[in-house]
Amino acid sequence: MYGQVLALASLASSSALVNAVAVDSKYFTNDINKVGTQKDIIPFLYGSAPYFSYPVNTSIPVDIPEQCELVQVHVYARHGERYPTASAAKGINQAWYKFGNYTEKFTGSLSFLNDNYQFPFANESNWGLLTTPENAVNPYNPFLGSLTGTSHGEEFYARYHELLDAHPNFTIWTSNSNRVHATSEYFIKGLGDDYKVNLEIISENGTMGANSLTPISACVNWDWNNAKDKNISTTFSTQYLTDITKRLNTANPGLNMTNSDSYNLFNWCAFEMNTRGYSDMCDVFTQDELINYSYYGDIVTYYDEFMGNDLALAVGSVSTNATLTLLNTPEDELDQTVFISFTHDTHLLQYMAGVGLFANGKALTSKAVDFHNEFKRAPLVQEGARVYTQKFNCKGASNTTESFVRYVVNDVVQPLDACHNGPGFSCSLSDYNAYIKNRFEGVNFMEQCGVSKISNISELTFYWDYKTKNYDVPLII
Repeated sequence: MYGQVLALASLASSSALVNAVAVDSKYFTNDINKVGTQKDIIPFLYGSAPYFSYPVNTSIPVDIPEQCELVQVHVYARHGERYPTASAAKGINQAWYKFGNYTEKFTGSLSFLNDNYQFPFANESNWGLLTTPENAVNPYNPFLGSLTGTSHGEEFYARYHELLDAHPNFTIWTSNSNRVHATSEYFIKGLGDDYKVNLEIISENGTMGANSLTPISACVNWDWNNAKDKNISTTFSTQYLTDITKRLNTANPGLNMTNSDSYNLFNWCAFEMNTRGYSDMCDVFTQDELINYSYYGDIVTYYDEFMGNDLALAVGSVSTNATLTLLNTPEDELDQTVFISFTHDTHLLQYMAGVGLFANGKALTSKAVDFHNEFKRAPLVQEGARVYTQKFNCKGASNTTESFVRYVVNDVVQPLDACHNGPGFSCSLSDYNAYIKNRFEGVNFMEQCGVSKISNISELTFYWDYKTKNYDVPLII
């Protein structure tokens, strides 16, 4: 029996307020002809919608160059598709409540609400959870977070199973977020039955200091109300929201939509795809409005979580330095050569900031949409996003062996701007060490973030001490 969800049933034109009725999710009606038909707009939905590969292919093969041997792979991955968290869900529900109070027949792009539309976000117990066949309004949705996790594991096995086979008993790490942990379990399922996998659960609590998959939690000095962001993002034109609001109110007199309501409809569109496989709400927007919404998200993210925030490098240095230590360790001294970690979008962004991926372009402007800037949020940290680090050894002309490093972001090889002269546009490990040293000159996570106010843990150690230290902690939403 699939989980109970609360669906606000029929939006009859004569009703003053739709009645809330409990509907078993397996009785939700879905138009199977619409499932998967809206892929073109996914890249404009702030990374809240289903997974997609990075859209600009560098044409560099992901396969290791012929003269080289793969020796290590590191993965930092975001959880799969999910329901909206409480803050986003409340905004969506506010818009839904307004629709429910409307006493006339809907016209225009909202006319689908006349057809016994079933609302998928009323059940608070689903908020923030990975979408699965057990909780989704369409258990056959190809965009479920459970499927993304499993398919990621299957794809990883297909490409890297030789490294797994060399150490069939190995460890994977996850934060203790429920959706992150669930994604890691589905990923392990996708690897098949040939391995014995130990799953270590790392607390997201700030008291973990640097020994965390979410080190931003320990960055006491991090300002989520970044004044730089507010000064820039608030000056970006909201005309696209005004246009939506005016269009919906004109088509439906008395609806009294606000720009805030219109903004929340983008979340409705994205998260409904995650559970239903399509969303009629997505048809409310024009292409221009999707582009403006997407760029606004780029601005906010760039200054709140990425290079526009003065502490992004400090936070990103934690995972970057830990990975560097592993890359510098001879493989015969490691218990495993595959290191897979699951976390959130924010951490992936800061990891990329630390490494220097998509981090060297000019700062984003609020004057108008910048179509040529390399930083775009959705293609980097969409649901299910993943950043791979490949280390491979290559033989040179004199039969000497040298190690090289390169990155694969969401299925596409991304050379480092400052170092890509090696095979397959990689960076030699010696040059990579110099590059990272230079990048973190003057960077100090503990001091800049004020970590000592809540923790004295200054290093990430769980990749090495998990056998002697118990990391398993209860899950959180």
